Amino acid sequence: MARYASAFARCACLPAAAAALLLTAAPATAASLSSRDVQIIAKALGFLDPQPHGGLIAVIYATDNPASRTDANAIVALFGDGLASGGGAVTARAVDAAAFGDGAGYVAIILAAGAENAGLATLRHGLLSITAADALVKSGQCVMAVHSQPRVDITVNRAAAQAAGVGFTAAFGMLVHEE
Repeated sequence: MARYASAFARCACLPAAAAALLLTAAPATAASLSSRDVQIIAKALGFLDPQPHGGLIAVIYATDNPASRTDANAIVALFGDGLASGGGAVTARAVDAAAFGDGAGYVAIILAAGAENAGLATLRHGLLSITAADALVKSGQCVMAVHSQPRVDITVNRAAAQAAGVGFTAAFGMLVHEE
């Protein structure tokens, strides 16, 4: 009987050990944009006028904000080896806001969570700026906000687009809400 009791005790501790491992594991980091949001962004680039034929997107994060950098890296991971966009493929790179420079070499900018203060500065680079924060688009600090849940919702600030020198095809105007 003692032999069975010790075997039962070993088995009974397995759920407790598994629970302890799960509680101490590092939590998964979710991006402020979803995989579907990023796919929509890639497709939206095909509606730019003139249309880029693929390229690199800068995912801007706040210099002194580790959470912002983590969000930027999570967004970059969603692009994987590239997503189809217009006539090519787009990839992404996490870029420190302080090191962004003049925007040369990029086809668009995504603002990671925590990098909201970089919004107005990105408008002068002649690039489409994208965010998940509707307030940045409403205030004119960013050109476009994208959401895919509960349904696809793309908001564009026309004045911010004009300030950035960004144009869209007429067909895109029928797919978006304008601020």
